[in-house]
Amino acid sequence: MKNRTSSERSRSRSKATQPKIVSATTLKKHLGLGRLWASRFCHASRAEISRARVAAKWFAGFCSEDRGVSALEFAIVFPLFMGAMIGTYQFGMSFVTQSLIDNATRDAARQIRIGTITGTSSKYTPSLVSAVCKDLTVSGYNLVPSCTTSIQIYVAAASSGTPAGAGFTTLSVASVNKGVMTQTKASLSPKYDVILQVGYNKSLLGSLSSGTAMVMSTLAFQTEPY
Repeated sequence: MKNRTSSERSRSRSKATQPKIVSATTLKKHLGLGRLWASRFCHASRAEISRARVAAKWFAGFCSEDRGVSALEFAIVFPLFMGAMIGTYQFGMSFVTQSLIDNATRDAARQIRIGTITGTSSKYTPSLVSAVCKDLTVSGYNLVPSCTTSIQIYVAAASSGTPAGAGFTTLSVASVNKGVMTQTKASLSPKYDVILQVGYNKSLLGSLSSGTAMVMSTLAFQTEPY
């Protein structure tokens, strides 16, 4: 066997160890990249956690802030309060108007029943309208503005016949369409069956629909043998 010189043996050992050195260098390189990625990932995670903490702190401060609460409560409650007030006013005025029209209708029916208001419609209509509007006035204030033109009156009448009251079977009440009531007026005579209706198309304050409501009173009676 040929003896190798010391230089040859050195080169041989260098070649044998070279792959190991390359492998170690490569490993160190990969470890460096791993540490760099881990460092960036941890930094990003810390940044996200920091932003989340800032957002949570801001939200907690926002929820605990009480400036402007009174104004917000007022903005929420005031429309409801005004709606309740307007509704109460509307109900009260409608109740009063209905009550007065009922009274006016009863008084007008009494005058028809006893013969104070009788005859053809052209003869008694002015007296009937005047009698109704008079009862709609309280302390000089008429709850129906322009009463003589705003009030709507319907009169249906027929001979009582036999048996008494048979005339009602031939009568019908007024029809109402969009606040307008039938206003025909039949002739009146003793012992007649009569239907009297008085209506008023009342305006509503703050209404969200048509803005009016029909207030009506109806009475059925028989005229006396005057």
